[in-house]
Amino acid sequence: MRKKLHGISRIDSRSTHGWYARIYANGGVFASKLFSDRQFGGKQKALDGAIKWRDHNQMVADLNKKKPSIAKRPPFFDKKPKNNVSGVVGVHKVHSFSKGKDIVYIQATWSEFGRTRSKKFYVSATRTEEEAFEQAIALRKQKEQELYEKWQQMIREEEKNNK
Repeated sequence: MRKKLHGISRIDSRSTHGWYARIYANGGVFASKLFSDRQFGGKQKALDGAIKWRDHNQMVADLNKKKPSIAKRPPFFDKKPKNNVSGVVGVHKVHSFSKGKDIVYIQATWSEFGRTRSKKFYVSATRTEEEAFEQAIALRKQKEQELYEKWQQMIREEEKNNK
């Protein structure tokens, strides 16, 4: 029943009783409407109306969705933020405490077209902090190169398709 009620929630307050339907598109609410029990002749009829309205308007919203376009800027940051202490963009040292042990690792982070990715390089008896830091830097640089190449290829394809 979860999928059936996606975007529909029940409101039962002092003066309002009904189903509130929302349509989502382009990162936000595209449209919304309250289906009052009193106006629709009961709780079930109001729910049926909300589902019917949601399904119809979701199709309209899908037709009006913005087509994703490739950003004209590279898919990664090359300027370190003010709070960066490692000196390398996307690489930082993490201290945590778990089960009575102090855990230290160096983490490399990057974004693959809107999705954050990361890899941890733990400091241990077999890997020093300097080695972990160097491995994290190497991975970050590798990911930057891969993403830059993918980004350039996507721009070439978009320009070719726009001709």
